[in-house]
Amino acid sequence: MTDTDPTALAATVPPELAATYRAPERCGYLDAPGARLRWAAWTAPGTTARGSVVLLGGRGEFIEKYATEVVGELLGRGYSVFALDWRGQGLSDRPLADRGKGHIDHFDTYVADLALFLDRVVAPAAPRPVLVLAHSMGSHIAMRFLAEAGPGPFAGGVLVAPMTALRRETMLRSVLMVTPEVAAIDERYLFGTGPFVALAREFEANFVTHDQRRYRFTEQWFAADPRLALGGPTLGWARQAARSMTTAAAPGYLERIAIPLVLVSAGDDPLVDSTSHPKAAARLPHGRLVTVAGALHEVMMETDPLRAQFWQAFDALAAEVA
Repeated sequence: MTDTDPTALAATVPPELAATYRAPERCGYLDAPGARLRWAAWTAPGTTARGSVVLLGGRGEFIEKYATEVVGELLGRGYSVFALDWRGQGLSDRPLADRGKGHIDHFDTYVADLALFLDRVVAPAAPRPVLVLAHSMGSHIAMRFLAEAGPGPFAGGVLVAPMTALRRETMLRSVLMVTPEVAAIDERYLFGTGPFVALAREFEANFVTHDQRRYRFTEQWFAADPRLALGGPTLGWARQAARSMTTAAAPGYLERIAIPLVLVSAGDDPLVDSTSHPKAAARLPHGRLVTVAGALHEVMMETDPLRAQFWQAFDALAAEVA
């Protein structure tokens, strides 16, 4: 691991995003079993940091998407920031020859990758207290880490649209039950998904945000650096996601998490089943639920009034931990 590796930076920055994008001060790759993982870090301005935030995106996301605005907002609050690209997306190594497919062998691999990142990159350098800020799949992986490994460096966290259950999950599990678990099938795109096609991204048909400018972040970055581009998940990813959610739903599992967590639920989420969030929050010894009414799945990429509710929840948790 080196402090600065230029190959861990995006090839170019979209001109329309340059004003708010914050390039990492340090970035590089971490050697994990079977893959190199890309990470990035930013130092809080001034002489004294309020703490650090470990930023974990969801399936298909990448460091630059959050560095476009969210990282700057965290730095403005006085936090150092550390971010990771999950294996199989961003500029981390991908397991299949077809780079467009979002695939994983097991969600335990994600949990192990997070543990390695925290141990090698975050723990030695992060000003305390350390908060986790995660979205969707990233929130799920964070909860699994906290339940299985303990708090690690974390003093608290905000989990946005956590993947505790999926819409139409019953149908998905029914399909998985009758689909043979062999590589030739598991490495196919999940039904209804496919390669990334920019022309197919009609804002009016999207299900992640009401904010058209922020919705365009993904395709703008993919155009600036095609290495970032990713299509839909594989059937194998879906199989492993279902198994991991079953693991997290086991009695006594979430109850092991000892740090304060705020679950920010998107009220109109069409991807994650937000009706599962009150139950999940109630299982957390120090859990709290904040519902952003009217928000679609990507609350941190939503309109300003909806994002303001997220930031209010984040600032309240940060003050509590401080």
